Amino acid sequence: MSKEIWKDIKGYEGLYQVSNLGRVKSLSKEWISGNHKSKNKHEDMILKPRIALGYIHVVLRKNKKAKTYKVHRLVLKEFIGESNLECNHINGNKSDNRIENLAYCTSSENLKHAYKSGLKISMKGEKNPASKLNNEIVKNIRENKFNLTKKEFSLCYNIHISVIRKIINNKTWIHV
Repeated sequence: MSKEIWKDIKGYEGLYQVSNLGRVKSLSKEWISGNHKSKNKHEDMILKPRIALGYIHVVLRKNKKAKTYKVHRLVLKEFIGESNLECNHINGNKSDNRIENLAYCTSSENLKHAYKSGLKISMKGEKNPASKLNNEIVKNIRENKFNLTKKEFSLCYNIHISVIRKIINNKTWIHV
């Protein structure tokens, strides 16, 4: 396991830091509160993360304003630099925010990685829940053993005639 390195979060210097292992901490501070002017203090404290859609988030506060950040974005920003590119979790685990598991990439590269690693499954053809057809019907349309017209296929399967035309011309359902 690599040594944990902490860096200030830009815009929150002296308040929060992020580590190369994907943890965020609030730095120690003192303050006076209440009418009794009591002194309060807390030491460095690791923030409790929240998980939404598989991604780890933290809430950072400054000047009585709170803002939510995805931890992987904070890690990349502070250890690699700011970028408008997307973040990729190399091992596919959205909650693994170690710097060695993160990389900037284009949207296209991120999507290809998701399909290649099995994180995203193709919704082509009958795998698509909105599909009215299945592979067998598409084969029947292409083979047209009963010499049906495009209009008859359209009425039979309750789909637009243009869909039939695209199937016959191999513009759609080309995986079948």
